[in-house]
Amino acid sequence: MVYITYCRNQRSLDVVDTTQYRLNAKAGSYRPTYLLRISDWTKVPGHEAINGYCALSYVWAQSGEVVKKQGMDEYDLVDLGKHCIVEGHNIGSKDKLSTKIKRLLKINNNTRDATIMTPIEGTENEYVVQFSPSKKSKATIRHVTYEELLQQLCKDYQIEYLWYDKICIDQSNKEMKHREIKNMHRIYANACYTVAMIPELFVDSPDAFETTDPLSPTEEKLSKREAWYNMFNKAPWWRRSWTLEEVMSSRHILVIGADTRLWQHSAHTSDVPTTDDDFSGRLLDFANQHQGGGSVNQALSEAHFRTSTKEHDKVFSLASIFHEMFQDLEISYKTNIKTTLNYFYRTIAIHDLSILCFGFNRNFHGFEFNINTMRGHDLPSWTGVEGRHLYSRVATVTTWLHSPPFIHEDDMLLRVPAKYYKKLTISPYLHGYFSPLFAEDEEQVNHHKNIFMKRWEQIVVAKEETENPDIKLNIIDWSIIIFKVTNCNATHYYQPEENASVDKARPLSLTDDCKECFILPILLKYHGLLRKEVEGGPLSLAMIDGYHHYYFLPVFKKCVDEEDTGEERYKAIGLYYVGHRNDENLDSGYNEYAYLESADPDEILKTVFGQDATHDEVKEFLIQ
Repeated sequence: MVYITYCRNQRSLDVVDTTQYRLNAKAGSYRPTYLLRISDWTKVPGHEAINGYCALSYVWAQSGEVVKKQGMDEYDLVDLGKHCIVEGHNIGSKDKLSTKIKRLLKINNNTRDATIMTPIEGTENEYVVQFSPSKKSKATIRHVTYEELLQQLCKDYQIEYLWYDKICIDQSNKEMKHREIKNMHRIYANACYTVAMIPELFVDSPDAFETTDPLSPTEEKLSKREAWYNMFNKAPWWRRSWTLEEVMSSRHILVIGADTRLWQHSAHTSDVPTTDDDFSGRLLDFANQHQGGGSVNQALSEAHFRTSTKEHDKVFSLASIFHEMFQDLEISYKTNIKTTLNYFYRTIAIHDLSILCFGFNRNFHGFEFNINTMRGHDLPSWTGVEGRHLYSRVATVTTWLHSPPFIHEDDMLLRVPAKYYKKLTISPYLHGYFSPLFAEDEEQVNHHKNIFMKRWEQIVVAKEETENPDIKLNIIDWSIIIFKVTNCNATHYYQPEENASVDKARPLSLTDDCKECFILPILLKYHGLLRKEVEGGPLSLAMIDGYHHYYFLPVFKKCVDEEDTGEERYKAIGLYYVGHRNDENLDSGYNEYAYLESADPDEILKTVFGQDATHDEVKEFLIQ
């Protein structure tokens, strides 16, 4: 159980005043079956909210003690009224009260150990909290239920109607519950904005709010960086499957922390500038991103690292994101989870081959960036569960396949018939996880890592131009390029010939080590945001000015020989980086030497595969 502390005197983490953006946010035409009217906290028909409503995103464990019903696979929530509303807390001040309140935000219901609490005469559950003899150094707290806390918060933010699943859905009515689950994307997409309750969001240091230069992106974002760190690393909300679906369906979000708030809107559908973060560029308004909707890889880049109370919910939440693919999906917890997962992945792979757009999920030292929560289900390699999907939109722009890929329900093999394919002989990076030195010579590995980091400082930090004759392109540069684009470390590289110029080499980010691998002509086009600074505004505010288009090919390795089983089997293991090109010939940035002369997908494939990759017979690649 997580009891929430809500300080009414909140401090904004936004770099500009976003109050009017929030108040002017418009709702869509759809209304949920029921809504909560805040003025009297009454459930009313949704059509009553003429001017719109907000939708709540939270973790169930915040709203009460989760208790399993005896003999049933269902849960109850028991609210003991231990949440705190704090009045008079001056966030950002350096007095002793502010420091102690910070401790209150962390430990909440252990307040009696950390504070002097005096009951307020004539009230119930209200106290004066004082840490020093000074009369100025005090605040008041009120212990309330979760619903009382929500009602106060909604009044503070002028919210008239709220969709709160615990009340707006009859949890005992399975038919209604399943119907509402299928409409979750509509509920959040049509809300004025989503209110995300994340009590772990707070700022420890008052100094973080001080700035000497209001236009300095470093100074003004100190508090935001600190708050985001707390959210990413401490908040269960960021790791849950249902909250991912709620955010990706939303157009705007108001994050309410313990003593700070954050407003964010989608960078893709608004002419209002915003800051560059995970909400604006990657998650919000998923269905409308890049005018063509989000892609499968985007959702999986987050979903594969999320958790849920019931394993089926990982599928049901994602199916709501891709509601057009899953209109006939039955919401049933009785169906075997393996059957449910296989149906889900089979469906999305047939619709969108960006599922193959994933790379290496480990750092230099071999530790995983994120722990994949889907590994225990023995899923095929083409689902990408052994790696990490790229987090911006990917479109499959062309395939030179003999016929569309298909998947047999009985064996879950992705069958890719192709007359064009190419075998590559590749080498591992000496500073990488698959380096032959990794387990044998730590000193040599560290030496190569230091070379990599020194080069990173030259290119990324110092931003030296690559055309500088004193800076020669080398193999390490390719690993820097692919990491900057994908956030996945390069593990191997391909050099066509031993004496070929380095600019003809290409990096690969692979989940498995191998000396030989195959690339198939499934060209994946990755949309990297190209931002334009707002004239006269803070440097951290920007608007979308176009896209970097990066091109990749999926990589496969043979794992079963025909002589062993009667048929060859392959494994999807990552990405081959082809190069990049910009939208409308905009400034291409740092990696000119990876620039593609043609934006025609067929021309790109011709350059990569050439005549030696054309085969007389169709080969069916069986990807397990």
